[in-house]
Amino acid sequence: MVDTSQLYKNFAHINSLIHQALPGGYGMGGGSRYQHAVQSWAVTGKSDEDGWYTYYMVELDSILYTSVDGTFKLLEYNYDCHLVDANGLVVPATELVAVTPDTTQGSTSYSTSMSESFSASGGFFGADPTATIGASVTFGHSVTRSIPDISITNRSITSDGQNASWTLQVAGEALAQHASMEFTTQMLFRVPTKPGPQPKYGLKLQFNSLVYDDDHNGTAYHDRTADCMRPNLGTTQLVDWGDRGMYCVLKPEITKLMTPVVP
Repeated sequence: MVDTSQLYKNFAHINSLIHQALPGGYGMGGGSRYQHAVQSWAVTGKSDEDGWYTYYMVELDSILYTSVDGTFKLLEYNYDCHLVDANGLVVPATELVAVTPDTTQGSTSYSTSMSESFSASGGFFGADPTATIGASVTFGHSVTRSIPDISITNRSITSDGQNASWTLQVAGEALAQHASMEFTTQMLFRVPTKPGPQPKYGLKLQFNSLVYDDDHNGTAYHDRTADCMRPNLGTTQLVDWGDRGMYCVLKPEITKLMTPVVP
């Protein structure tokens, strides 16, 4: 008989903060700023089939501010998240077990409330990790956000089956056109593992904002704005969206995750 006190014995938790920025000028005002707080809890244990797995529960809490001016407007934000190896490549055997929030339709708020149960012992969440002996464990965490004039589209598993992805569509008169907004996501990855030295994994965040000139009098204002930004872009790329819009694609960021030791 398996000693249940050894199941899900080891836990790991990380906190990390990512800062990103865009240069300003003309339609992009005084510059845009984005902050992403990453928390990850990881646990390793055996499944009912005697296979070893590591579960990574990741919460991404963002504060987003895009500075638009004149006739420029913010249209959307895009998130793509993957579990990657030490070389930044998607881990082939990754399973995306669950994501939240889901797609919203006409809602003014959303909740991220992920709850997963596993047939083993142990538990974590909150300020202090906890462990229990029993037949099952539930991981759960809940956040509620107000999203006036924001639509959320959950695009997860649509490209390679392993991506946690969302698009936030911002209405033309939304508060987010001139103020910061918050967005919280949660994702649960599962990776097969085995006793011994563990590979190094990370969360890869690919993030962009889509802005456009909401003026139908030619492309001059958009062109001047893009030309003003380019000398100060650094690793950020501008990708055309039609003739008066552009994706501001920020450099992918990888946050190292802690992996519990397999006993």
